[in-house]
Amino acid sequence: MTATASTHRPVRYPLWAGRTTALFAIAVSALNLRSAVTSLSPLLHGIGTEFGFGAGTIGVFGMLPPACFALFGVLTPVLIRRIGLEYTAIVALLITTAGVALRGLSGNTSSLILLSIVALAGMGIAGVVIPPLVREYFPDRLALMSSVYLIALHLGALLPPLLAVPFANSIGWRLTIAVWAVVAALAAALWAITDRVRRDRPHHHVNQLEADAKPVGVLPRHAWRSPTVWNLTVLFGMTSWNVFILFTWLPTLIIDAGHTAEFGGTMVSLLIGVSMIIGVFAPTLTIRLRNPAPLVEACVLLYVIGYAGIAMAPRSATVLWVILLGAASSLFIIATTMINTHSSTPAGSAVASGFVQGIGGAIAVLGPLLFGLLHTWTGTWGASYALVGASLTILTVTGIRERRHRTLEDDISHWERYEQPQQ
Repeated sequence: MTATASTHRPVRYPLWAGRTTALFAIAVSALNLRSAVTSLSPLLHGIGTEFGFGAGTIGVFGMLPPACFALFGVLTPVLIRRIGLEYTAIVALLITTAGVALRGLSGNTSSLILLSIVALAGMGIAGVVIPPLVREYFPDRLALMSSVYLIALHLGALLPPLLAVPFANSIGWRLTIAVWAVVAALAAALWAITDRVRRDRPHHHVNQLEADAKPVGVLPRHAWRSPTVWNLTVLFGMTSWNVFILFTWLPTLIIDAGHTAEFGGTMVSLLIGVSMIIGVFAPTLTIRLRNPAPLVEACVLLYVIGYAGIAMAPRSATVLWVILLGAASSLFIIATTMINTHSSTPAGSAVASGFVQGIGGAIAVLGPLLFGLLHTWTGTWGASYALVGASLTILTVTGIRERRHRTLEDDISHWERYEQPQQ
């Protein structure tokens, strides 16, 4: 096929007509994408006491999410090409269901880690396949559906840490972390229904939306040559680096400052809640701005102030610092939205999503682990915060380079124009 960017404005169709199950499937799927991470982190100290592990193992648990998202994110485009978007989502969510449910039966540290990997593998695949599904079913309402998807993702990250400690005190930690499997199973069922509706209505307008897109031969190898995708990948990776550091270590930092474990879990929920509120309008703003660089740099500045406050005055204004860090973490919403602004077709979105979330996740893998190891080696948090400072410097550079919404398809078209005279 000839690679061309689709630049026309899609026809707008009624939001609900024929796409209701897809809308709910996207929202419920997003609820699953962080729950296995944030439902566990507030409980790791208590589980560590029972299983006999310490800060080093907590760092490993912090490393697992970006590692799994990286590995399985890179493999997801291949799965999509073989079985399609909807079936990929169903498989991913069933894997998540199994991993989350069985994790509550863990008898030791090794089994808890292994079953966490299973749960996170499903989440890694689902996280990559949802953005192209948004573009497939709602190309005419990308801003709105990006907001729905990202708000649901944050809501799914916010509730588990808020409920984890109180629930664990009343029903035990095992049932507390296993109960989230119900949500993953519901999401899988919704995608099965959505796929059946699509097959039963072959002439529905969603198919017309797909037909309107210009043919684009986008393959995973194209992402390796795209400076557009590479810059977004580094931006996404450094953003995930900081998000997973905060998911993993914010409760510990707060406990070390003299607060309770329950307060630490509450602060993780506050962090996610602030980011979620900003997620109401961040995708629309990201899509409409010709130059999204100021959004990135504003988030970096908020990170600097929030981290500095936690480091130097952790007790006096903890809530304020967490609010600022939560606002800064909305950069994850901006970067995720850019997957669809940096592609113009479902095929391009699938490749960009797999590359950005896969390679970006790999970049983020060492963040939580090194943050904890530096503290263990030095006995203070100073070196850990220096590591954060380095990541924010890289974010600043990548943010400056995000001066416009160039797409992967634009890059492919440029290569073809450049290479054609030489053929």
